[in-house]
Amino acid sequence: MKTSAILTLLLSAVLIASCEREDPTAPVAVFSTPTAPRYMFKLNLDASGSFSTVEGDNLEYRWDLNGDHLGWETDWNSNPVVTVQFPYEHNGYIGLQVRGNNGTLTELYQGFYTYEDYRIQKAWSDLEIDFRRIDYDFSYPDHYRTRVWAYDNIQLKDSQLWYNFQSSEERAEFGTLVPWSVADTLDNDYRLPSRSEWQQMTDYCGGAGLAGFNLQVKAEHGLQLTCPGKVTDGQLLEHGETGYYWTGDEVDEDSAWALKITAEGDEAEFVILDKSSMASVRLTIEFLYF
Repeated sequence: MKTSAILTLLLSAVLIASCEREDPTAPVAVFSTPTAPRYMFKLNLDASGSFSTVEGDNLEYRWDLNGDHLGWETDWNSNPVVTVQFPYEHNGYIGLQVRGNNGTLTELYQGFYTYEDYRIQKAWSDLEIDFRRIDYDFSYPDHYRTRVWAYDNIQLKDSQLWYNFQSSEERAEFGTLVPWSVADTLDNDYRLPSRSEWQQMTDYCGGAGLAGFNLQVKAEHGLQLTCPGKVTDGQLLEHGETGYYWTGDEVDEDSAWALKITAEGDEAEFVILDKSSMASVRLTIEFLYF
């Protein structure tokens, strides 16, 4: 299965009720998605490219997010950008209506196709406890690249060197919290994602402003990160509120970078943790084909 790097195809752009633009003062409606639409991921719909032919006209916008042309899910707003959770697993339409000061309207319905080129399978690793992997395939002009990520937080058997939750349900959901020195040496092939690789995944999930939400979405094509918290000085902190995921990049001999997400937030950010802290692990490996 092959798909473009942005994983989205523009099916159609239809101006309804104003395609002839009989009123020369009617505004021009244009919108796009800065990142590729993926089912259940949040993304921005950006209509800032819309414009009026009337000097000094202040435009307003409203959206038909389910594309049924029966109603408008948002009220009129002067902000041309709206953040939505993409509703279509495969394809569908989203509508925009733009209004000028004189009340003239232009309507645009745009079709989108979302296709996820991924697969989930068992990972073969050095770990005593197996984990699943998710493979994302990307096509470029001169090569194919497969990015492989652990599909679950890495879970280890009990040890005084790291932290396991008591119940089997929590172990399965949150995995094991480990210090950086353990996280960096778990497997000969799979390794900690670098900060750059975590950034690539953040970009795939809508950028820093939305990736914190999208990385947690309970969708098969997402990493479905959880928020176990962290262990500092032997104490479990921020459990259920925050997730910290080690990167392979050290800051100095005592600290390393980690990706941080929050249960109620949309953002993802990089923070510095003391290497003795215990945080979550997702391993990765990459394949390159020419």
